[in-house]
Amino acid sequence: MIVVVGVSHHTAPIGVREQIAISAQSLPDVLADLVGRESVAEALVLSTCNRTEVVLVPVAGADPARAASAGIDVLSRRYRRAADFSYTHVGSQALHHLFRMTASLDSMVVGEPQILGQVKSAYELAHSNKTAGKVLHRVMGRAIRAAKRVRTETSIGSGQVSVPSVACDLARQIFGSLQRRTTVLVGSGEMAEAVAKLLRQDGSRVIVVGRNLERASDVAGPLGGEVRPLDQLSEALVAADVVISSTSAPSFVIDQRMVRDIRRARRGRSLFCIDLAVPRDIEPAVDKIDGVFVYNVDDFAKVVAESFAGRRKEASQAELIVAREAEAQLRWGETAQVTPTIVALRERFREVLGAELDKSLRSRLSHLSEKDVQALRRTFDAATNKLLHGPTSRLKTAAAGATEGVAPEQLVASLVELFELEGDATPVDEGDLEQADDASAAAPADVHGSNP
Repeated sequence: MIVVVGVSHHTAPIGVREQIAISAQSLPDVLADLVGRESVAEALVLSTCNRTEVVLVPVAGADPARAASAGIDVLSRRYRRAADFSYTHVGSQALHHLFRMTASLDSMVVGEPQILGQVKSAYELAHSNKTAGKVLHRVMGRAIRAAKRVRTETSIGSGQVSVPSVACDLARQIFGSLQRRTTVLVGSGEMAEAVAKLLRQDGSRVIVVGRNLERASDVAGPLGGEVRPLDQLSEALVAADVVISSTSAPSFVIDQRMVRDIRRARRGRSLFCIDLAVPRDIEPAVDKIDGVFVYNVDDFAKVVAESFAGRRKEASQAELIVAREAEAQLRWGETAQVTPTIVALRERFREVLGAELDKSLRSRLSHLSEKDVQALRRTFDAATNKLLHGPTSRLKTAAAGATEGVAPEQLVASLVELFELEGDATPVDEGDLEQADDASAAAPADVHGSNP
């Protein structure tokens, strides 16, 4: 079972999201804090410009509500009223949400490719910090696979209006031709680079301003742009027609006072500012200055959402893929709950029957050849599989919720007590699950058969 707690562009405006956003530097500490809670076994955190989500695996037997409370606590530490804007998904609902989100079906721009890379990075960080274990490894692996299927089996990502394309269209509306215009790129966010690239293709000159000059040079090189250090930002703004900002700064990089101070030097020229950062880089009050236009990620939401209408058929197909993958993962997870008991039960039968067979082989059956002994062992294995096929099927059916009124925990408890499996029913991996599946489906064999 997993639990997802978060806020997104669906539930919170940018002013709230930017306060809840978790910086890359803080993520390891947040992950350590989460798995340090007695109710949380595994944790993953995703923080982007449009969402901050905490994905948790509760400790076995713990109330999922306690794990959810841990997620709410993490968000509330950043913004006191976070709970008012948050959502909580548990179990199958959480799984389906996670799969849809990874496949970009929950994105502001449905079909955008960035979210898959962001999810991968979030999982890799959790893995490297040892907060992602067996459950998240299995769940995230399947969610990523589902997202890749959506991208290869549908055309949901083609022909869409994107934030970069909308930003460029607005720039053209303000300036007309972008020839001999100057674009200042502050920071090096992936989407900001995409906007700058499109503007450069339209003839705009590009200046990249950054704290890390080596990184700024890497960005400026393909764009044929020049590089300036962050302390020369004001001078760069004097020359700018378009400003694209996407840094990880915790506070405003461009404020109202800075822009007012350069008004005279700019001689009344219009300034188009695109703020793609969360937290925001550009103070909202800058938009109140005459001739200055400021747009943030939420301002593009309505325009890009309209482009979704033409891709509804592709989205329906993508939703079907995601639903099937999520359901398959859910069934696996439910069956995995009872697999330790199935494996332990089979081992107990093999142990008892094997001991009795060995005793007979040392006495009244000692005359048998090695070939006959192996055939006899195969017969015992086949008999064990046939005997346990019913209990195995019953457990799996109960785990999948198909047996009304019978909880899988009750059946497991009964088997553990009746067959003295205490200490044997320990967690197992996917290979053990497959072994149990194979055993329940195995065919009987006779003394001279070759069925293993």
